[in-house]
Amino acid sequence: MKSSSFLQILLLGALWGAAFMFMRVAVPEFGAFSMALARVGMAAIIMLGIVAALRQSIHFRARWKTYVAIGAINTALPFIAYSFAAKHIPAGYSAIANSTTPVWSALIAWLWFKQPLGALKWIGIVFAFAGVFVLVGLQSVALTPMVIAGMAAAVLSASLYAAASFLIQRYLTGESGLPGAAGMLWGAMMWLLAPGLFFAPETLPSVKAWGAVLALSVFCTVAGYGLFFHLIKTIGPQRASSVAFLFPVFAAFWGWLILSEPITFNMITGMVLVLVGTALVSMGATKTGPTTTWERLRDTQIVPFLFAALPPLRRTIANAVCRSTRLYRNEADAVRQHIRSLLPDLTDDEVHAAVADHRFTRLVDHADMWLYKLWGTRWYDKRIVLDAKNDGVFEQGFYLGYHFGGSWWIAAFLRERKLPTAILFWDSEKPRQWIARLMHRVTHWRVNTIGRLLGVPQLFTNTEGVSWQVIRNWRNGVSLIAMADVPPPLVDRTCEVEFFDRPAWFPPSLVELALRQKKPIYLFRAEWDRATMRPTMHVRQVIGEQHELVLQAFVDELESMIRRRPGAWHLWGDASLFFRQA
Repeated sequence: MKSSSFLQILLLGALWGAAFMFMRVAVPEFGAFSMALARVGMAAIIMLGIVAALRQSIHFRARWKTYVAIGAINTALPFIAYSFAAKHIPAGYSAIANSTTPVWSALIAWLWFKQPLGALKWIGIVFAFAGVFVLVGLQSVALTPMVIAGMAAAVLSASLYAAASFLIQRYLTGESGLPGAAGMLWGAMMWLLAPGLFFAPETLPSVKAWGAVLALSVFCTVAGYGLFFHLIKTIGPQRASSVAFLFPVFAAFWGWLILSEPITFNMITGMVLVLVGTALVSMGATKTGPTTTWERLRDTQIVPFLFAALPPLRRTIANAVCRSTRLYRNEADAVRQHIRSLLPDLTDDEVHAAVADHRFTRLVDHADMWLYKLWGTRWYDKRIVLDAKNDGVFEQGFYLGYHFGGSWWIAAFLRERKLPTAILFWDSEKPRQWIARLMHRVTHWRVNTIGRLLGVPQLFTNTEGVSWQVIRNWRNGVSLIAMADVPPPLVDRTCEVEFFDRPAWFPPSLVELALRQKKPIYLFRAEWDRATMRPTMHVRQVIGEQHELVLQAFVDELESMIRRRPGAWHLWGDASLFFRQA
């Protein structure tokens, strides 16, 4: 969860936690039903006015039934149930019951939406409940039938809140949460109108009580529901429902600040436990956005190691990875997002197959180093199928490639044929911003690790000047290996080529270097066959005197491969960048 979303949850907890304080002021004069009607009615009028001022529509004719239904589930019925519970059980029990809302959200997601409950979520729930118990304390109450009914009513209210959050996400958020919130408040007002008028107080409430109701309407209802709808839309109902854990915390805080209620040790301890629990429940929800450290470790190291180390289970592991919705999730999302920009005619089934193939490619790509480390070069000689022209004769030259899993095997392959080899990387200037500079250093660390595992040196160059190490290695008969499918923003200079019938840009500098040194240029690619579970290497020499022709030949081969096996291309997340000139 982003820090901004967590702060919004804290703000919503503060707003709705203040409702307990305002209700303590208003309920004695209004009564529970009339206070609920006044609060919802004023909030509905304010919210409908905001929607009208923004010239938005609540689509009343099409959605009035939805507003009435969700208004009952999310507002009217919980208010009635909590009013009943307040007469028969202590407020601390109601607070504990209200904090079960995230539990109900998780159970609903598990039962109806088949979303698994992770360990972090359960640990967070335990922390949060422990905090609530420490905060409010356990009170000795005789378990009469009415007490049991009151507890059941409070728990029912929490389950209704949880169910309503999913219904809100499904039917009411849309582009903006304001129209949905306004319609829902109108629907709740329809349910509360009759009981609110029937139980109206005989004497007019004081200005203080009306002020409390106004605060409930403006801050706790209008602002609260608007923020709650926004959170459901941005982080989902499960995470948004974790705000329920904060109610007792902020209720105690506002009671100390406004009503001069004391802050005790168990209150401070409970607040810490509840906040920690809320954070864990939020992290335990279904993942979206950037990957976590654990996911990167799992996807790039643990699973590829198991694939490389367990040959009898290799096919089983690969099939499980292809079917998984958790492994390589960001890479899979990138395929779904960009694949139709280049291949618009693909069917949904073909896109699904490409996503599965992409996961397989990422698996074998990260397993390369483990395969080499565990089994050595003899593994390559026994399993790599070489498809090469020129009768398989190789000499010192420039090897320009792209990969579909297994790209760095070319280094071991050339070294086994007594050809000194170095891996050549484009290297831009050191960034000025510290985050970009850190990533720059991480990139250098990664390529150095590749070089150590393969036993070949790494050389860096850019278009501003060829490194003296590169020239010296050329003169000493060292072959250079470079990946050419690099997005323009990552290199210093680009050359225009045709890519999927559109102008695109690729780096020409290394091709220019090879042509100036009059060295042969080879195009190569490496890929894994999912059917045979064997890697294949394709190598052919390219003849040309202009870097544009050589680069276009490379791009044509890359495009042909993508059309044949779209899911195996590893750069779908950067696909759009090739059509932007650096």
